[in-house]
Amino acid sequence: MSYEGHEPELEYYPCRYGRSRIVFRGPRVSIDGPYTVVLGGSEVYGKFIEDPFCDQLADRTGRQVVNLGVMNASTDLFLRDEALMEVVCGAESVVIQAMGAGNISNRYYSVHPRRNDRFLRHSRQMEKLFPEVDFSDFAFTRHMLHALKSRAPVAFRTLETELRAAWVTRMRLLLSRLSGHKTLLWIENRVEGDLGPEPLFVTVDMMQGLEGQIHKVAHCDVTDDLTEEAFGEMVFTETEQAQARQMLPPAAHNRIAQTLSRALRRRNGLAAA
Repeated sequence: MSYEGHEPELEYYPCRYGRSRIVFRGPRVSIDGPYTVVLGGSEVYGKFIEDPFCDQLADRTGRQVVNLGVMNASTDLFLRDEALMEVVCGAESVVIQAMGAGNISNRYYSVHPRRNDRFLRHSRQMEKLFPEVDFSDFAFTRHMLHALKSRAPVAFRTLETELRAAWVTRMRLLLSRLSGHKTLLWIENRVEGDLGPEPLFVTVDMMQGLEGQIHKVAHCDVTDDLTEEAFGEMVFTETEQAQARQMLPPAAHNRIAQTLSRALRRRNGLAAA
């Protein structure tokens, strides 16, 4: 339901897990018994969605599923939070979204440790690569990346190579610290944005390079779910309309839940829903 006729409010039941200071979407799930965690960014959090795929996954599998999605997160957020990693490592099964590479600290720039879409500072290497750019103009990584690609496309390819290398390194580090069954969730969106398709700068070869550290890849192409009708089923206010257009609609969440439930049920020797 869109904003027409009233200002809808969606309850996200904010909660925390363990000793971590990060606030997640609830309702809070018990981690006293066996549980599955889903690590990821905005797609996992499910903003403007009444029934995000993590909740659907719990219903389909009968498992406790902990939604550890954070808006605009990258692997940096999880690796830097030792308290949160205790919760993740206590899970029987872990689903790790293949998040984009733009919000990762690297040799050229640093991002905020918890709000990974916030650009903090650039390095001397960045100044040499883009000598005519005033980096004080940027507060958000995506705005900066879009501007750099527009102004200096050749130099930008060097930065893009660095981001891809940083993504692989961080993913390998994260996976090396996880116990339990590990599933990589690849949410493919072939719609070409200003910087390319999502997940940003991540290629099939990069994900295939992780095969030795994961048990399964759950691939879900949501491109066909990004329709006007599907976006109309989201819950947002008039002022949130532009942001809602950047999120996945309910149809995409349904598809992801179905894909993941099959992957987890097969792992446990059960028939797919």
